[in-house]
Amino acid sequence: NDTVLSRNIDDGTGFLNRQIYSLSQFGGEKFSVEGTDVFLYEQKAGLLETGDGLIISTDRVIGADAAETNLVRAGDTLIASTSWINTGNVDLSISGVTGLTSDANAVLESYELSQSKLSGGTFGEDGFISSTEELTLTADITISGDAGSVVDLSKSILEVSASGIDETFSNGIGSKNLITYQGDLNYDGRVSMKDLAYLNAGAARVNSGGDVAGDVDANYDNSIDLLDLAVLDKDWGKSLHSGADDFLGSNDLSWEDLDSQGSKTWDNAVFKEQNAFEAYDGFVGSLESPTSNVIGADGNTDANDDDMLGNNFQDIVS
Repeated sequence: NDTVLSRNIDDGTGFLNRQIYSLSQFGGEKFSVEGTDVFLYEQKAGLLETGDGLIISTDRVIGADAAETNLVRAGDTLIASTSWINTGNVDLSISGVTGLTSDANAVLESYELSQSKLSGGTFGEDGFISSTEELTLTADITISGDAGSVVDLSKSILEVSASGIDETFSNGIGSKNLITYQGDLNYDGRVSMKDLAYLNAGAARVNSGGDVAGDVDANYDNSIDLLDLAVLDKDWGKSLHSGADDFLGSNDLSWEDLDSQGSKTWDNAVFKEQNAFEAYDGFVGSLESPTSNVIGADGNTDANDDDMLGNNFQDIVS
C-alpha cells in the first residue's frame, strides 16, 4: 500500500498528466523499471595507520659490537615514521598533528608530513574503489620514561586533524622498547667501565675528524666532553638486570618482543650477554655503585655523588 507508482496518461486535455496509485491499487499489472542504477552514499572521511606503525630503535655506531638495538636511553630523541591512508570517500587536507599526553613513556617532539593532502576513494561501476595514496608522517620522539620502564607506541602519542571535519585520528600501533639508563652507552643494561671506554672511543672518533656518534653522546648536546662524564657518574653502577632471564621491565616486555615485533627485528646480544654475566653467583659489580660499600674516588661510600668528577686525591700542581 505504500509502494507508490505513477505513469503518464492522456486525459484529453493535451497536457501531461499521470495516473498515481499504490501497487495494490494497480492490481495484478506487471511493471518494470528501466534506466541507470542509482547509488546513494554518505560522505565520509577516515584515516587509517598502516604497517607496523611508529617503530623506534637505537642505531649504535661505536664499538665492534654496534648493532640496531631495541633499547633506548632515557631522555633520548629518536626518529620514527608511519604511513596513513584515507579510507573515506572525500579528499582530506591535513591541518596539523598534535602531541597527546599518555602513559606511553614517550612524547611527540616534532614532525614532518610527506604531503598535506590525501585523496579519498571513488565510486565506479563496481562500487567503492579505495584510495591507495599514502601519507608518511616522520616524527621526532623523545623518551620520557625512566630506566626500567617500557616505551609503548601503540598507546596514542599524537593525533592528526584535517580541514573541514571535526573528527581527529590518533595513532594506535607501534613498537615497545626497553628504556635503559642515560649513561648506558653500550646498551648492555648496566653503567660501568665499559661505558667509559665507549665514551672515550666516541671522543677518539671526533678527534679524528668524525662526527659525534649519538649513541655515546651521554647528554645529547652533540659534543663529547666532561658533561658526558657527569651523566655516567650519576648512573654509575646501576643495572637493569635482576637475575637470570629477568630485567627491570620484563613484566611489560618479553625476551621475544625485545628481539622481534611484527616485521621488525633487533640485535640485543650485548644486553643478553650482560644479563647472563650478572646472573652468576660470583658476579661483582662496580666500585661505589648503589649496591657496594667501598670508598670511591671522592673518599666516601656515597654512590653517584660526582665521584668521577672529583679531585679529592689529586695533588695541586703549582
